[in-house]
Amino acid sequence: MKSGSYIRGRFIDFTTMIFVSGMSLLLLIYVGFGEAQRTYEQFQYEKLIAQGQIVQNAMENFLRPGLPLKQYVGFNTLAERILASDKSITAITAYDAKGQPVFTSGDSSIPLLPNASSSVDRSSGSIDAGDMDNRYLQITLPLRNRFERIGSLAVTIHRSVVTQRIQTSFMPLLVVGGGLSIVFSLFVTFFRSRLDSKSAPWLQIAFATTFLAMSIAVIGTLILLFSEGTQAKTRALGDTLGQRLGDIVGFNLNIKEIIGLDQVFADYQRLNPDIKAAALIIDGKIEIHTDPNLVGKQWNSDRTTYEYVVDLTSPGSVREIRTAVALPIAIVFNRTTRSVKNFTALFVASAFLSGLFLQLASSLPRLYINGNVTADQADNPESEEALLNLVKPVFFVAIFIEHLNYSFLPQFINRIVVEGSMSSTYLSIPFVTYYLFFALSLLPSGHIAEQFSPRPLMYGGMLLSAVGLSLLVLPPDFFVVVLARAISGIGQGILFIGVQSYILLTASPRKRTQGVSIIVFGFQGGMISGMAIGSLLVSYMGANGVFILSGTIGLAMALYALVMVPPVQGIITKRHGLDNTMGQLFRNMGQVLRSFEFLKTMFLVGIPAKAVLTGVIIFALPLLLAQKDFEQEDIGQIIMVYAACVLISTHYFSRLVDRMGRSHIVLFWGSVFSGLGIVLIGLIDWREMAGTNISETISTIILIGGVAIVGIAHGLIYAPVVTHIAESRLAQKIGASTATATYRFLERLGHIAGPMLVGQLFIFGGLNALLLTWVGLGIMICGLLFIFGGRRLQPTT
Repeated sequence: MKSGSYIRGRFIDFTTMIFVSGMSLLLLIYVGFGEAQRTYEQFQYEKLIAQGQIVQNAMENFLRPGLPLKQYVGFNTLAERILASDKSITAITAYDAKGQPVFTSGDSSIPLLPNASSSVDRSSGSIDAGDMDNRYLQITLPLRNRFERIGSLAVTIHRSVVTQRIQTSFMPLLVVGGGLSIVFSLFVTFFRSRLDSKSAPWLQIAFATTFLAMSIAVIGTLILLFSEGTQAKTRALGDTLGQRLGDIVGFNLNIKEIIGLDQVFADYQRLNPDIKAAALIIDGKIEIHTDPNLVGKQWNSDRTTYEYVVDLTSPGSVREIRTAVALPIAIVFNRTTRSVKNFTALFVASAFLSGLFLQLASSLPRLYINGNVTADQADNPESEEALLNLVKPVFFVAIFIEHLNYSFLPQFINRIVVEGSMSSTYLSIPFVTYYLFFALSLLPSGHIAEQFSPRPLMYGGMLLSAVGLSLLVLPPDFFVVVLARAISGIGQGILFIGVQSYILLTASPRKRTQGVSIIVFGFQGGMISGMAIGSLLVSYMGANGVFILSGTIGLAMALYALVMVPPVQGIITKRHGLDNTMGQLFRNMGQVLRSFEFLKTMFLVGIPAKAVLTGVIIFALPLLLAQKDFEQEDIGQIIMVYAACVLISTHYFSRLVDRMGRSHIVLFWGSVFSGLGIVLIGLIDWREMAGTNISETISTIILIGGVAIVGIAHGLIYAPVVTHIAESRLAQKIGASTATATYRFLERLGHIAGPMLVGQLFIFGGLNALLLTWVGLGIMICGLLFIFGGRRLQPTT
């Protein structure tokens, strides 16, 4: 039996480890693939623009005097030469002003792009870039005569050309990821007992090393792809510049006698800002250069650039004439930097997830090798810790799937409101609805947990939360969104009570603090992981894809709670049942609400802090950042900074409060710094700063600093305020559990009020971050009133 138990235990360890590490590395590869596709496509667009400009320049030289487009001769010769040199291009087509094809080289079945997904303003006119039916990538350039636009030129490639190239590069990474996952799992399986006995966190170090090795492999692949894309763009730009000078060289004109040729090179660099240098070289010496200081010198290659040289020398000419275009290699690393930032955020999210499931892996053998849990086993410290580890994933994943959507949910709802021609007053309703139904579900859930069992609340709440998120996939409708948020709020509320009740039932007094930490860790860790991963995935799979993923994960976790979390009826009998905290709430409400000290803490500290979380961080910030064209992953990672700072601040300042015993001072500074952080966030729309040349860099730094300060400040509030209530005279009269439960219930007013109040500010003042400075000032005033406004809560000891 011992041998069989050992083998089953090792098998569970291996299976769990390979699942956790495999999913983390697969997610990393997926994000890397999305990054590669997005950036490599951009390189292809830029290459197509350069290739198209070769034909555009030649045609506009003919069209400029007013000649008709259909009389142009030489289109096929020029276009076919480009198609022969770049096999990836599918078609080059010239259209008249009505969109009818006039000349086509390549596949004639591809239509003109009807709607561009993006537009770049150039002096030669707008250049449209987009895709059609997810099959083609196409750029459209204008064809003009001296007075007007008379047609368009489209250059198209199959999207499959890009996709296949990326897939070829990423397929080996799946093998590398699988190998690393197996090695990590075997390492943990066979050395788990030794790793647990060491003081150093070798298990976490092993996971970090595995993730880092996979990240290096992905980043290396991205660098190779981006390098290839940059070189293709360099060749296309060189060919474009060479074509512009072709007639001058062909007629054997004296370059020095042509006025304004140096301006052509300067304009070319201005229109293509990635170009580091462009030059005309005659007999090895620089005749024209975008850097005038280099004129007359020898052309020397630069190892820090990608260079492409076009030989323009005519047959039999005594002069050697070449054009050269150079793009800095740093372009590749600049494009890769964004990927590194995203991978860092992904690593943090994966670290939380892996740590959670590593603990779960250690618990499964203890609980399920020898049968189900009994009351006697629950009194065993090992089984008790294992029970807590079983519940951790339930609450963590509940928060995780909810926050997968928060980086884009306000923009998603805002789009529905705008498209439905509804008043902006409706924008905050779905958020208010969620927190309202969350609060309303707490009391009946507490009664169910007391009278029956908290376990159905866990899988039932998870199921409702999954259904609410899945409903958002339906065709956009405001009332469906409100219904979906109401269902999610109910699900999250009853699940919260279910987890909390289960912890109180199964954790002995010596483990009660550890049990409460599950709530703290689950909320902040789930928020960090959800924000990081959701903001990355929405760029690749869209909002509906993330909603479907959230619902699927929720359904899977509901099944986990149903099958894996043991019933605790035997434990309830042994532990004399759950404390009747929620049942006493109404009976003590009158006495609580007559306490000036309690109300002061609630309305000047607790409710404002929760209103800032839901109104500023979750509701307003994504809208403001989306308005400023921040990428979705940037929005999620900025909000992730808030959650990380809360987690770190709570860890350190909770100990300080326990040591000092002066929680009111900590709460005061928490309010002051929270207000200061909000003021800093509001300054990103300050006119004086917006008028500076480096406004974007400064505003981003101030924004991140403000978010971080709010996070640190809330770490000074969330845990200390509960201690403050629990050690008050009120708690001595009615009991600490009743006082804190009442506080926890009433602070939900802040969750509800936050989006409502900030939404009203935006209705009257527009979507302007500067309005948040008034919120920040109000929070600071609340802090001052709390510390100086009358009697303080007196500790009981």
